[in-house]
Amino acid sequence: MMIRTMKNKNFFYLQYNKINWQNQQKTKINFLLYNFIIQEIILKKKALNIRVFDIGFGIGFFMRMLYASLAKSYKNLTVEGCEPSEKNYEYFVKKIRKNLKLKTYHKAFLDVQPDEKFDFITAIYVFPHFVLDDLEKIAKKIYSMLSEKGRFIMAVANEKYIKEKLKTKKDLFIEKNTIAFGGKKYEEILHYSDIPEIGKVIDYNREENFYIDLFKRNKFNLVEKKNFNDSGFICTIFVFAK
Repeated sequence: MMIRTMKNKNFFYLQYNKINWQNQQKTKINFLLYNFIIQEIILKKKALNIRVFDIGFGIGFFMRMLYASLAKSYKNLTVEGCEPSEKNYEYFVKKIRKNLKLKTYHKAFLDVQPDEKFDFITAIYVFPHFVLDDLEKIAKKIYSMLSEKGRFIMAVANEKYIKEKLKTKKDLFIEKNTIAFGGKKYEEILHYSDIPEIGKVIDYNREENFYIDLFKRNKFNLVEKKNFNDSGFICTIFVFAK
């Protein structure tokens, strides 16, 4: 059981309608991380067919990289994803999706009902926007959508990196909360993330052990955990196996 006051979950989707996420194309923010996930994790799967679902794909920059890279290596390719932000989804449809065989949903992840199972599900800087009350439902849904031996790849801001940054950028700090889950307590920090050329959004930064315990409780095994420096921003990549 998780104990904490419910936050307005729609806020985390709507805030993306007020920033310039389309500048990700120009600045190539997250390019190194996207490339690492594709080349060093997903493309390691040796098979004729592959199916990938991306949670919260933003403007679709990662989806486009994913499709271009995987189309060269697999005979049959399925790439799907969801994005709740109206502004991001509209930009994706007009600027990114052209000539790509993608199935996408303009919906929040919990509202998506895909027709098949996936070899990989990715969530890149998405979990900081999920309210605590939804996390177990999300973990269960991910499990149900994965094929046998499927992998879930999650990237979040590195716990130590965020704490150090908030010491020097005190104006980014909003509040600190305690999560009670499975008989343990974990720290959760609500803060601003100031993204160059894009804007300022509000994120939840939760202890890394919380995510490990959350997915372990929902029948996942942690098979890889890695810190990654994405042009000076430190993130943590988790790979969980069904």
